[in-house]
Formats: sequence, C-alpha cells, structure tokens
Amino acid sequence: MPSGGQKPLSVWAQVAYYTGLGFILPAGAIAGYILGWLLDGGLHTAPWLSLVGAFLGVAGAIVEILHVLTRAEKQQDGSGDDSSRGPGAS
Repeated sequence: MPSGGQKPLSVWAQVAYYTGLGFILPAGAIAGYILGWLLDGGLHTAPWLSLVGAFLGVAGAIVEILHVLTRAEKQQDGSGDDSSRGPGAS
C-alpha cells in the first residue's frame, strides 16, 4: 500500500488498520448522542437533540470512513502524497 520509499505494511498491520474502521461508526453515533443528551438536559428539549446528535454523529462517521478509504486507495495506487495519513504513514 505505501508508495515511495516507505516499507510495505505486513498483512496483520493492514488487518488491524481496517478493523479499526469498524469502530468509527458506532463511536460517532455514541458521541453525537451523548452530546445531544447533555444539551437536552440543559435546554429541556428531550429527546430531540439526542436524536439529532446521533444522526449527525453517524453522518460524520460515514464521511470520515470515506476519507480514510479514499486516502488508502490513493496510496495503494501510488498517487498519494507523503503528507496524507493512512496505512504506512508516519
């Protein structure tokens, strides 16, 4: 996957990297829900801000997953630059 002078990642390192992507979606949903829940407590709007926060967290997580996968694909094709983060970037 890495391009340029970077050494290739082992199979297990790639497995670990892509397994970590599975935690982005639930983490985004939970973080959005918790922020909405805290705002609901202060503004007395329960449960609306909790639901909106959860949906925004899911949307943000999907966008982040797409960004990570796009960077990894560019690195795999050899067109990624050295400043991008992803598998093999330091």
